[in-house]
Amino acid sequence: MQEIVGAIHGHSTYSDGTGSFPEILAAAQAAGLDFLAMTDHDTLQPLQDIGEGFHGKTLLLIGCEVSPPTNHLLALGASTCPSRDQPPQDYIDELRAQGALTFLAHPHDRGVPLAKIPSYRWDAWPIDRYTGIEVWNHLSDWSGNLGKLPHALRGVVKPHSFLAGPEAETLALWDEAGRTRRVVGIGGLDVHDVRIGRRPLQLRVFPYPFAFRALLCHVLVPDWPPALEDAKTALLAAVAAGRLYFANHAMGDPRGLAFRGLTAAGDEAVQMGDECEAPGPRRLQLTAPRAADLRILRDGQVIAHSFGRDLACEVGGAGVYRAELRIRRGGRLYPWAFTNPIYIRRAPGAAVKAAAADRWR
Repeated sequence: MQEIVGAIHGHSTYSDGTGSFPEILAAAQAAGLDFLAMTDHDTLQPLQDIGEGFHGKTLLLIGCEVSPPTNHLLALGASTCPSRDQPPQDYIDELRAQGALTFLAHPHDRGVPLAKIPSYRWDAWPIDRYTGIEVWNHLSDWSGNLGKLPHALRGVVKPHSFLAGPEAETLALWDEAGRTRRVVGIGGLDVHDVRIGRRPLQLRVFPYPFAFRALLCHVLVPDWPPALEDAKTALLAAVAAGRLYFANHAMGDPRGLAFRGLTAAGDEAVQMGDECEAPGPRRLQLTAPRAADLRILRDGQVIAHSFGRDLACEVGGAGVYRAELRIRRGGRLYPWAFTNPIYIRRAPGAAVKAAAADRWR
């Protein structure tokens, strides 16, 4: 498997971002991204005007974000962006029929009361047939912790000190949804590069060059072809299968992180995103490229915990197993990386396919 690293969920001048595509792509290339998935609000016009393809080593994909007042949905691999003026299940199903991957965006966004920005949370329940959840939204995490003005100013100066990680509600939603089918978790930047004032005193909130070194997705692909369609298929198929983890690179590059299920002989049996029937693998193994606070969870509950580079535990039957890593700095633990689960199902035949069309398989 080859590990590729990229950013999902970005906005340009085609919606409410401040950067042009040449500017954004230059920042992505400078950051060394393997892929960049842009998702402007309610439009796929960049697909016609700019097109998808490699820019240097960076693969540009054009998606969209369906954006009613609440219930935002990210779509990757779509051919048309559906109207936001319909029930959320309808635009999920419309995108699914296209073979697109769909993710509930910032489902527990809190808004910014200080700036009178409302919450853009997901409140249309019940729903189904979506691919996954944007478990960690970089912008929502930061803005939701700003508080009063002096606190907010410190958040602008030292933004990563304000990142608390995914909302507990979102993690609980992810764990619960995964009990019946694969639900892929991603980390999204939601980068707009907000610019306040004019140069040379202009203030930029999470500029593109900064954001592209922050919350990124690490995707495991069999190979990384140089041709657009082959690379796009490999990337979206791996995302649909949940073969990824997401991490805050401000805490360090986690490349090489592995979360696997092992047989009694110690051979790899399953990896992130895999579904298998009980009893499944005998042991779970989490390996990090540097010492960190390591946790393995089953159905949202910690079942193994240590500080170091390796953590293993015996499998305790059926469940949704995933891993979390945190970095200790100055006496505080900062969120670092979150893996997609390994699913162990109770009954024969209970394993189900990801909510993605066969075109990405």
